[in-house]
Amino acid sequence: MEFQIYYRIGYIESAAGEDMKIGKVVLASSVAVCALGAAFYFLAENFAEPQVSRQPANAPSGYEHYSACEKQNVLWNEIEKSVHKILPENRNLGLSQMIAMSRQEISIKGQYQSDFAPAGWKKYLHSRGTIAKVKIVSHPGSPYTGLFQGADCGLLRLSLTYKVTRSRAVAPGLALKILRDGVPSANISALVSLDGQKKEYNFFKNRMSNIVPLGEGFGKTWVHRIFSKVSRFPEELLVEDLAAVDSRGHTVSHPVFPRQLFFVPAPEVSTPSIEHDIRESIAKIPVGTIIYKIYAAPDHYKNFDYVNDYKPENAEAVFKESTIHVADIVTTSDFVASDFGDDGIFFRHQLRY
Repeated sequence: MEFQIYYRIGYIESAAGEDMKIGKVVLASSVAVCALGAAFYFLAENFAEPQVSRQPANAPSGYEHYSACEKQNVLWNEIEKSVHKILPENRNLGLSQMIAMSRQEISIKGQYQSDFAPAGWKKYLHSRGTIAKVKIVSHPGSPYTGLFQGADCGLLRLSLTYKVTRSRAVAPGLALKILRDGVPSANISALVSLDGQKKEYNFFKNRMSNIVPLGEGFGKTWVHRIFSKVSRFPEELLVEDLAAVDSRGHTVSHPVFPRQLFFVPAPEVSTPSIEHDIRESIAKIPVGTIIYKIYAAPDHYKNFDYVNDYKPENAEAVFKESTIHVADIVTTSDFVASDFGDDGIFFRHQLRY
């Protein structure tokens, strides 16, 4: 009887000891995992492309006081000096890139005014693209002011949001910089959607807009949260600045502008639908091509609840009502892929707060 009692006590003590050992192992493992996770979070930038902080070309002294076309010449010279002899691959958008992007000071994207990227700024989205000189040709009868009335000197950059993979679609985007005399440029970016267009490689298959529905999936939700740190409307960019100051740098006393723009590819512009590097086919677009026609949503959409009511299934209905032909974007040079065009030039986002 005593033996059984001592045996059971010993067994219990032994089991308790084993449990303690297992508990210590689990605790140690948890601590290690947390430590590794924290280290990866703070060092993610070292694992993500681009890995090296660049020192962009410096703006010439007095650059902001230049005329619009003088600024265009300065930027184009930097682009031509750094043309890619061999096109680099599009950069991946993986976990390390998303973590690194979440730690970047996203507010810079909305507040920094220069056409030259700040030192150390890293572009994790739309990191590879091709760029051309363009002009804005106003459509007769357009009711909108400022740059909507036309501009001779601008730059249009076309890019994919990220490297196309089995799980990541072809996701076209554009960034338009319209230069102005003596004042900062106006910038607007647009996307087909956050979800892209599956494996359709015709860059001009679909229209783009400055407002897109919230995307689905982990990656889009993560990016939404990153930009939510600086804007309550991450999927919307404002266009007011384009209407407030014209190409000569004159302030418009009563700016008139729409809330949503649609960039509609001209019917004759396309790239092959099969897998290829879209920069190669875009480079073949002739100078003088009307590449996008800009349309505006009617005024009753100025108070539309885009956050809750703008879904992929009703975006088509909004576009069909957008019959106001505002202007055309016309190329005045070939499209060129370059280091400065990828990492040196800066396109500001006019964020809605």
